Amino acid sequence: MRNFFIALVRHKDHVAFLFSFIISISLLLSNNSPRMLVVRGAALQVFNIIYSPVSWTKSMFIVEEENKLLKERIFLLTLQNEKMSAMANENSNLKTMLNFKDDTDLDILPAKVINKGMHPNLLSVSLNVGANDGVKINQPALTANGVIGKVIEVGKNSCIVQLMSDLNYRLSVKMLPSGATGILQWLHTDYCIVNEVPKNVKIEIDDTVVTSGFSNIYPGGLPVGKVVAVFDERWSSQKSVHVQIHSDLGGLQYLFVIIKAEPYDFN
Repeated sequence: MRNFFIALVRHKDHVAFLFSFIISISLLLSNNSPRMLVVRGAALQVFNIIYSPVSWTKSMFIVEEENKLLKERIFLLTLQNEKMSAMANENSNLKTMLNFKDDTDLDILPAKVINKGMHPNLLSVSLNVGANDGVKINQPALTANGVIGKVIEVGKNSCIVQLMSDLNYRLSVKMLPSGATGILQWLHTDYCIVNEVPKNVKIEIDDTVVTSGFSNIYPGGLPVGKVVAVFDERWSSQKSVHVQIHSDLGGLQYLFVIIKAEPYDFN
C-alpha cells in the first residue's frame, strides 16, 4: 500500500490529467443542452477525422495479411496436388511395367532413369543398372510400349542408353501387315521416318511398325510405333513412311534392358 501511494505522488501530474479527462468526457456525454450537443457533434467529427486514417491503415494491413495467408495456402495446395499427381503417374508406370514383365517371354531387367544427357554429342539417359546386373553394350532398351534405344556404355552399377531421338540412331523396322522393311531414324517430336521402302508395297495409315529382326541387337517383332503418313518419292521406286513411336521419350522414368535377346511375338 505504501508503494502505491508513493507511485501516486510520483506521477501526480499524470493522475490529475487522467482524472480531469475522465470527468470532462463524463460531463460532455451527460449534458444534453443544445450548446453541448453542438460541441459533442464537433468533437465526434474531429475524432472521426483523426481515427479514419488509422482505421483504413489497419484494414489494409488485415487485408494484406489475409492475402499473404491465402497465397501461402494456394502454394501449398498446388505443391500437394503436383506431388499426388506425380505419385499417381509413377504408380501407374510401375504397374504397367510389372504387367509387361509378367506377360513377356523376354529376359528383361527393370531399370530406373537416374540422369539425362550425360553422354556428349548424343541424346541419352543414364540407368541405375550396370555390368553387375548383367548389362552389356548394344543391349536393347524399351518400355512397356516399345523400343526406346540401346546401351552404349556400361559401368559396374550404371549404364548409358542412346535414345531413338538421337540423330545418329538407326533401327531396322518392319511394317505390318505388308511386311515391308526399311531403316527408321528420328524426325521430330515423337515422329520418325522410314526411308527406302519399295513403292509397290501397300502401306496404310495405322499399320503397325515393329523391329525387323535383321539386326544382331534387336530381336524381331518388338513394338516401335504406327504409320501416320506415306509419301511417294518422285522419279524413284521408293517411298518414305512417317511413324509415330509408342514410347514417350521425354517422360522416361522406368524402362527395361533386354539381357538376352530372343524373338518377340508381337501378336
